[in-house]
Amino acid sequence: MDKLFLIITLLVCASAAFAGRSITVDASFPYYKDRTPESIVDEISANGYDDVRMACTNESGINGDLVKAFRDGGIHIWFLTFINGTYSTADLPPGWEAWKMKLRHTKNVDGFIYLCCNNPEFRKWKKQRIVIALNSHPFYGVDLIEPFFPAFEGPKSDLYGCLCDSCVAAFKKMYPEVSGPPDFENPSSPHYWKTDTTLYEKWVGFRVSSVINYVDDLVNGKDGIREKCPQVKVATWSLGVDVPDQLRKLREWEAIDGAAMVKRVKPDLHVIQTDWPDWSKDSLPGSYPLKYKPVADSIKAESPSTPIMLQADIGSRTNMRRSRAWLDEVEKSARQIGCISTTSYEYHLGEYMYTEPPALVKAVSEHDGIKLIFNKRLDTVSASNIANYSLSSGQVDYAKVDGNVVHLSVSGAEGSVEVTVTGLSDDESRRLYHDRPVCIMDQSSKATVETQSQDKP
Repeated sequence: MDKLFLIITLLVCASAAFAGRSITVDASFPYYKDRTPESIVDEISANGYDDVRMACTNESGINGDLVKAFRDGGIHIWFLTFINGTYSTADLPPGWEAWKMKLRHTKNVDGFIYLCCNNPEFRKWKKQRIVIALNSHPFYGVDLIEPFFPAFEGPKSDLYGCLCDSCVAAFKKMYPEVSGPPDFENPSSPHYWKTDTTLYEKWVGFRVSSVINYVDDLVNGKDGIREKCPQVKVATWSLGVDVPDQLRKLREWEAIDGAAMVKRVKPDLHVIQTDWPDWSKDSLPGSYPLKYKPVADSIKAESPSTPIMLQADIGSRTNMRRSRAWLDEVEKSARQIGCISTTSYEYHLGEYMYTEPPALVKAVSEHDGIKLIFNKRLDTVSASNIANYSLSSGQVDYAKVDGNVVHLSVSGAEGSVEVTVTGLSDDESRRLYHDRPVCIMDQSSKATVETQSQDKP
């Protein structure tokens, strides 16, 4: 009984480590430019988050100061990296073009370049880059996102792949009796994917195996994450999509088997990512995570002790910007299918950024005045206007704006001082889309601060 109690206690503690409120931050957006890392941390904290996945396009472009600021601010900071391709070729070495996936009808999708996990040079390079990033910055964990082959609806899609030489060679090595992959173009071929179903089933299994072997190699292989960065938590990712017979279709179409991945890799956390056909819907209900119950159940059946998180998108397109109420419902629904938490791409894309006025969240005393922390980034003109601030004693001499933070230099203030703020607006120019007016405080906001004695050195 004591042993069973210990096991249960350890499982509860492991889940609790990831049970905080999480959000994804992509510091490449203008919203995060021209402000201190500390102000970004203050804003994320002010909105109730204590866990952040930092989306990084290039390992060399990681904002080390921001990573450190999150860590110093007591927030778990994760390195979120695409492992099936890239949006930028800046870090790629000469000859990287040979790593590209060969799709049915190759084309660039939203600027994303698919790279093949069966190409040994890419695989080795990606592992090295991840390890270097994790050893160069104080990340709490790493998110290995989008480990799949394209594409939704499988061979029907122009993006279906990969059919490169590395994949063909690996397939023939796994199944020496075959002459190659199925034919996806010629319906009259005896090896057409709909005709030679035995060959096609082998191909489907090969694709799933390729993805799982790749992720396992990154995490548990020689010179991998666990060998070189044993202190870092590992989160594997798979997909969820609201279609009939979801598990079979995810496996067939995108080579995704989250349960098999978790069983093999043994991650510290697994994330179910919302696939694009769902997140891009105009009126996706906040209850949609309930549709992913088969995925969550399959993972829990293989590894009951592995915590599960759900990932959502809250505003990558104008038609699907989500509100805080929507997010609350998503979090509630995710818990109903066994997830301990959720994360969303991306913090400043939500509907709330276009509708909520600035709100004073916290006021603290500084050695030379008062620090005001707001819920969102402020327009510097209104926020630096000292006429928008008043004190119950003393006066405001100067207002310095730093993102969502205002540093007030004050004089003549002693003891307990009430600060009143009016008339501030948000910074509309920093939003992703510019189809909504600025949000202005519709009423004054007050906070009480115990000021520091100003006659001390």
